[in-house]
Amino acid sequence: MVAHLTMILLIYFLAAMAVHAMHQRYLSRPDPEGYEQILLIPSNQEQRIEGIVRALCRELFYRGKSFTLTVVADRTEAETVRIIEKLMLRQGMELSYLSAVPTDMEQGNQTGNHSIRLIDLREPKQ
Repeated sequence: MVAHLTMILLIYFLAAMAVHAMHQRYLSRPDPEGYEQILLIPSNQEQRIEGIVRALCRELFYRGKSFTLTVVADRTEAETVRIIEKLMLRQGMELSYLSAVPTDMEQGNQTGNHSIRLIDLREPKQ
């Protein structure tokens, strides 16, 4: 009976090690698509911005992509930008700023080896 339980535990242990090794191999594989540039327009989202930025970082980490985050904001959104700065500092990443979205980037163009994603949190105009 003890021998059977030991064998079952050994099999479970080896299976867990195999899954862990395959996952590490997947994470270490370079992404052929390069990196992604994120343009974020926060528009006074102090209550939601932390969850949004964390979800974005988590998604890109699990996809194995490196990224840069550029915040498009003016002075009225200072509190939202401060929250984003704090989160990116914890992640060990730099943050860049723009005062307006460049017209050639508004469509979410894909150029060269990287893509640009525009995340617009402004309220839709009616």
